[in-house]
Amino acid sequence: MIHFLFSLNIVWGILCVILYLLSGVDPHRFWLFSISSLIIPISFAINVLFIFIWLFVKWRYGILSLLILLLGYGHIRKFFSLNEKNESSRCQTSSFRLMSFNLYGLKNTKDPSEQIQQSKKSQFLSFIRKTDPDILCVQENNLFSDRILTESGIFPYVHYMINHGTGIYSRYPILDQGLLDFGKNTNSCVWADIMVNGNRIRVYSTHLESNRITREVSKLRDDQPEESKQKVGLIRDIFRKYRRMSIRRAEQANMIQEHASQSPYPVVIAGDFNDTPYSYSYRILTNKRKDSFLERGFGIGTTYMGLIPGLRIDFILADEGPLNFCTHRVSQTPFSDHNPIMAEIFSK
Repeated sequence: MIHFLFSLNIVWGILCVILYLLSGVDPHRFWLFSISSLIIPISFAINVLFIFIWLFVKWRYGILSLLILLLGYGHIRKFFSLNEKNESSRCQTSSFRLMSFNLYGLKNTKDPSEQIQQSKKSQFLSFIRKTDPDILCVQENNLFSDRILTESGIFPYVHYMINHGTGIYSRYPILDQGLLDFGKNTNSCVWADIMVNGNRIRVYSTHLESNRITREVSKLRDDQPEESKQKVGLIRDIFRKYRRMSIRRAEQANMIQEHASQSPYPVVIAGDFNDTPYSYSYRILTNKRKDSFLERGFGIGTTYMGLIPGLRIDFILADEGPLNFCTHRVSQTPFSDHNPIMAEIFSK
């Protein structure tokens, strides 16, 4: 039994190394890793479990999983971070707060009762006022959520285009603005040049292609008995969709990167990537940019409350030369299936 378990440990270790090496591969070349990248956070827990088991059975065998964890240290940092607040004086005098929030259309605030709905809307606006972002980048925006934000008067400057789900709300003047059209109503990317404390900064609010596999996953989880052929068909549909959507995300990330690389001003990219930090999209968009979670995050930076625990698919990225992070915070709210994230940023 011990030898079988250790053999299983060896096979798992080899698979982990392969996952580490293939991290960030273009899905055009190897699309299967796009879905296998979801396993990387789980792999850390499994290796820790192996170490714990071997401590009580044969401790020397635990060295293998320990080595695997050490090899994956760079990947662990993208999942779990231990950072302190930046105490620079610039954070006190010339920083601004930027929040990224997939609103889910604020569907969770809707209610048949007008009184309850008004109460939920008030709670949402109270949350915005309390967290006090200077710039709010939103995804899955719609006329309902836009009306709530616009009529609140919190943000005097707005860049939101009907039939596109991304938007930027700002307390600072918007000097220029535009759209990177993905050809989708929900998934899109808008940008705005914003004058912040005398510095012009280009901000992108982006929502990369959604996976659109919720219905198939729900059917698989359903307790109703199904024939094996039906389940196999559902699994095939999931893989087929994931392949198609991961390739689209890669193309959208390339589009954003090309546009942002031509910006004459410092760039901040914020939004819902629908991809993990081990994906091609993340690798492309973090080229010469810093991730607020890696710089100032603390703990597990979960942003999506879905089927897989610990998923971090919402990000705030900033050009590593002219911009720096003071703080990174993740909030938990009842307003969406995403956790809003906020970073405090200053220009060097």
